[in-house]
Amino acid sequence: MVLLFGMGHCWRAALAALAIVVTTFPAIASTITFRNACEPGDRVTIVAVGDLLFHRPLQLHALRKGGSYGEFWRDMDPLIRGADLAYANFEGTAAHGVEAGGDPVKDPGRAFDGRVYGARAGALYYNYHPSVIDDLHASGFDIVSTANNHAMDRQSLGADRTIDNLSARGVAFTGTRKKGETTRPWSTITWAKGLGVAWLACTFDTNGNPDRHGQVLLCHGQKDELLAEVRRLDANPLIDAVIVTPHWGEEGDRQPTKRDRELAAALVEAGAAAVIGSHPHVLQPWALMRGSGEREALVIYSTGNFISNQRRPEQRAGIAAVIELTRPLTPGAKARVTAAGYVPTWVDIRGSGAHRVIENTGKGSGSSDGLKRTLQLLPEGNRIGIELATELPRDCSPAIATAGTVPAAQGLPLIAK
Repeated sequence: MVLLFGMGHCWRAALAALAIVVTTFPAIASTITFRNACEPGDRVTIVAVGDLLFHRPLQLHALRKGGSYGEFWRDMDPLIRGADLAYANFEGTAAHGVEAGGDPVKDPGRAFDGRVYGARAGALYYNYHPSVIDDLHASGFDIVSTANNHAMDRQSLGADRTIDNLSARGVAFTGTRKKGETTRPWSTITWAKGLGVAWLACTFDTNGNPDRHGQVLLCHGQKDELLAEVRRLDANPLIDAVIVTPHWGEEGDRQPTKRDRELAAALVEAGAAAVIGSHPHVLQPWALMRGSGEREALVIYSTGNFISNQRRPEQRAGIAAVIELTRPLTPGAKARVTAAGYVPTWVDIRGSGAHRVIENTGKGSGSSDGLKRTLQLLPEGNRIGIELATELPRDCSPAIATAGTVPAAQGLPLIAK
């Protein structure tokens, strides 16, 4: 079963492909809740943000004397640090002493030299000073995805050194591996309050940059391998939940593609508790899916940008998703999503790259348009503020607790097998 939030074009083809029956309701849902929302058990809260994309002005600002990458999202630190686990999509590399062609060179230190850190004007190759990882760690981020279309921007050596720098600084990663590590899993496991959460990232492409040594997991090109790893992780008794973070979709498109909707359904069927997507640089809808055994999963097709220098309102409007996982008290039971919310975010563009990610309350310059676009796509009842991150919407009514079904909220298309 799939409950879709924020409907758009091309859904008929997807429904035909999935061979499912449609019951039609009005246009938009108000709140998404989960049927086991009030079940007792061990709970952890995850904060997941979108793309970390440091364009030239941001790099220049971060690498100035006394500057840092962390100042871009400092206003969001209370939310990030308050989570049991925090995730971001790391869009680029952090490889010391590697030029754009992938060759080793003398490292310039904390300087935007345009050769190691940065690139010539107009070139879409991203390499960030490894101090960005220190700033992520200091803010409370636990894990990042390294599988995206910029994963090979510094070729094989750049991927290797990015992994080395993440590992040295205590930030977990998923979706890439070092040259020659052909038996290393694409996934990684993080622990919080005794719960083991497995993370698995993949990407649709590497921007045409060759991946000669198979260092990046492809969402569609290696779909069978991707799904097999999800099934393996879900079958592991030490792992309580599997979260997949695909880098997919079309840039600028506010609706997921048919191929990605089908992949999301396959990932849930394989055992994913949540799917958190990125790449379009704009927000896309949420979906509540049910796999076999009536287990529910949350799909966030795109979290949008967290920080970037992209200027359109829809590119400046993102979310920090807050997801609660609960492991029931029943021995051997897996953890599932029991509640979810989102804090709308906004990139406040300031002079000389001194941007700030702030909570979008709709009161700042241009942010009201961004907030309007957000609420056109996402269920308004799941919107929360930073100070309310622990008060996620949930429904404890007997109908949800005993019937084992999610009722169709007003305006919600219900799609049942």
